[in-house]
Amino acid sequence: MTKYLNVAVAATLGSVLVSGFGANAVAAEDAAESASGAGSGGGAEIVVTSLKRAVRLQDAPASITSISDDTLRSANIDSANDLVRAVPSLTITDAGPGQRRITLRGIRSAGDAQVGIYYDETPVAGPPGTTSDPGGSQSDFKLFDLERIEVLRGPQGTLYGAGAVGGTIRLVTRKPDSEFGGHIDVGATTTEGGGEGYQLNAALNVPIVKDLLAVRSVYFRRQSDGWVYNPGLGLKGINSERSDGGRILVRFTPAPWLTIDGGAHFLYTEGGASTWSPSAGKYNAVNASQVPYEDKQRLYSLSAHADLGFAELVATSSYQDRDTLVTRDPTPLFNSFRTASGCATHFTGAVCATPAGFAAYNRYVDGLTPVIYYQPQSVTDWTNELRLQSTGNSWLQWTVGGFYEDRDAKVLSEARRTNASDGSQVEGAAPLLQRRVVDHLKQKAVFGEIAITPVEGLTLTGGGRYYSYDKIVGGDTTIGLDILRTRVTPFATYKTKNNGWLYKGNVSWKLASNVLVYGQVATGYRPGGVNQVLGLAQALAYSPDKLTTYEGGIKTSFGGDALILNLSGYITDWSDMQVSINSGSFLYLGNAGAARIKGIEAEATLNPTRGLTVNVNAAFTDAKLTEDQVPDGVTPLASTARRGDKIPFIAPHTISFAGQYEWALGSGGWNGLVRADLAYVGGSRADFRPTSTSYRKVGDYALANARIGARGERYGVFFYVSNLFDKAGRTSAGNTLGGLTETVTTIQPRTYGINLTSSF
Repeated sequence: MTKYLNVAVAATLGSVLVSGFGANAVAAEDAAESASGAGSGGGAEIVVTSLKRAVRLQDAPASITSISDDTLRSANIDSANDLVRAVPSLTITDAGPGQRRITLRGIRSAGDAQVGIYYDETPVAGPPGTTSDPGGSQSDFKLFDLERIEVLRGPQGTLYGAGAVGGTIRLVTRKPDSEFGGHIDVGATTTEGGGEGYQLNAALNVPIVKDLLAVRSVYFRRQSDGWVYNPGLGLKGINSERSDGGRILVRFTPAPWLTIDGGAHFLYTEGGASTWSPSAGKYNAVNASQVPYEDKQRLYSLSAHADLGFAELVATSSYQDRDTLVTRDPTPLFNSFRTASGCATHFTGAVCATPAGFAAYNRYVDGLTPVIYYQPQSVTDWTNELRLQSTGNSWLQWTVGGFYEDRDAKVLSEARRTNASDGSQVEGAAPLLQRRVVDHLKQKAVFGEIAITPVEGLTLTGGGRYYSYDKIVGGDTTIGLDILRTRVTPFATYKTKNNGWLYKGNVSWKLASNVLVYGQVATGYRPGGVNQVLGLAQALAYSPDKLTTYEGGIKTSFGGDALILNLSGYITDWSDMQVSINSGSFLYLGNAGAARIKGIEAEATLNPTRGLTVNVNAAFTDAKLTEDQVPDGVTPLASTARRGDKIPFIAPHTISFAGQYEWALGSGGWNGLVRADLAYVGGSRADFRPTSTSYRKVGDYALANARIGARGERYGVFFYVSNLFDKAGRTSAGNTLGGLTETVTTIQPRTYGINLTSSF
């Protein structure tokens, strides 16, 4: 996908970046937006643009899922977590608002994002935190007033660069047009064991000057009471959530050959994680401290498309500004240091050997707990792209372009005392520990793609990308804490850099008008860096990890698209995996091991009669290590991951069914609608080895939803039930920080809702 770049700045780069080929990009988007029924079964009408050109989904030689706005609303898919039941091989490990790890095709580990998230052409970055793990800080996104969502599975290195090793999710927004109008969507919910909630969504399109200037504004607000309790602190609804956001889009068309789009996106979220401990009872948490979360995102973009006749010039630029507050409860970790060796970090060994000395040490630890890690973080990300691509329907299509990114992140990390009575912060208390981390990444790339059709039906595509990055990581510790073995250190910076090539080769053959077969090999990478971690004797570097995917697929349709069946199979080889290493009191990144992921994906859509659509998605994944995960300089433990171990959190099989029937209610222009969804997620584990204390069960649950209602040209009313069988499906599992008490994050309990819509 393209990233937004100001033409003047891009021109000074003097570089060119490939991003696809085909007709004018604005016309391509308009063609896709005007396609009716996208994602709802009309295979001939579904058009996608994630390959940087408008192409009918069944003619795209790649594994792509497209979900239209109509399907999103009918299936009650409102947020990132809801997408799991609609996209094969998609896994989301949810540790709370703004703390999600999104995975496609089993590519899951610590470090930079494994899946690229884009608003139109704009990438979204997460803060790295203190453990260099921005991939674990992917935020939620609200799915309102979109044209569609496009999900590309497999590495997208040549078109999307770093951070798209598993694939890319693209949110295609509805653009301003020349017609005045809008729509409103409001709803109310009640959750078993929790409270009530509501959501308000509104969109308004205003043509300022017909066919010249138009504005589209969107607002959404969501409030939900939580269902997780903390009996020890006397708190209920600790996972309540409130989010406000929206966007303003402007389209300016000063000439028939030039279109300029500008956008401003906003999202504010506050709440808590849906994490609880089975040992304390269903939906009961054991935190000794309150752990709130806040996330503020601002995203600005500018894009220009110029039709030069022989080719199209596209210049895009975007700027992201995101601030988050992450808190965690390390009280069990602090209590785990009530040992002789822990005592020796505060007193001498001789003192610790006496009962009085050890008792004094325990009183010292008592004075440190309960405690939270309080971490305000920020990230700014400026991305730019300029490309030139061929137009028309020639046997030869090409694209060349250039890319530049400047990302800057800052983290303040403190340990703060909390009150034992309710877990709130002790007002006015000095921090027990304080440190700062900075992380600065600059990336440049040039890439190109060329496709030739030597004979009708046969297309050969080749692409390459040369990348180069520089990364600076630095920080200091201003307040040390002895039991964590940290000391005051001056500010220091560490640099690393790398460059290399990515490539893609694709062969597709249109055997008949309704049969397409293809084969592809593609590569991807994530940048390396340097750890800046308290307690490390020295800064430790880690290298980029890379992977190569070999894929083959077939796309078919029968009976005028009454049945659409797509199958794909792949093998991915992943080397120099970036892994999280536990020192005992903190985490840092290293490279260790290799993996092979094999999988099969199937998507089927059946339209047996007018108004009835049935969708079936299935994925079978085998994700295992092919080398031991023993980082350099680390003594192997009994729990160290070994060859043959399965990658955590990756379900070996998932399958989902969805059926929807819509019929006319008399002659008044109203239609009735009934829909049912059932998704099964297979069981996996939260760590590699059975000997690990974090080897907890995840998945192995079925999620059912039902929706019924009626809609006309202007109004609609719907009733729905989510999680019909009230399953406590685990999306994440582990232990308390530094402790052995099991913690799990689960899907929302059975929820009843009403939804009212109006358009004008």
